[in-house]
Amino acid sequence: MPMVIFRRRGADLYCYIAKQDLEAKVIAVEHDTPDRWGGAVSLEGGRRYFVSEQPGRPDFPVSLRASRDAQN
Repeated sequence: MPMVIFRRRGADLYCYIAKQDLEAKVIAVEHDTPDRWGGAVSLEGGRRYFVSEQPGRPDFPVSLRASRDAQN
């Protein structure tokens, strides 16, 4: 599972995938509430990753492990 870094740039959330040296804008997060954050993460360009659900929206920037979504 690659390590990914989520960070804010203005109002947008970006994801950096270290193993691929790729940074892409996050266009959707399956669970994005103050009480629960994570699940399937859709990136600009069509890539999807899965991050374990967090017990609330994390403070960005944050490093998490991610796996390729099975729907890719």
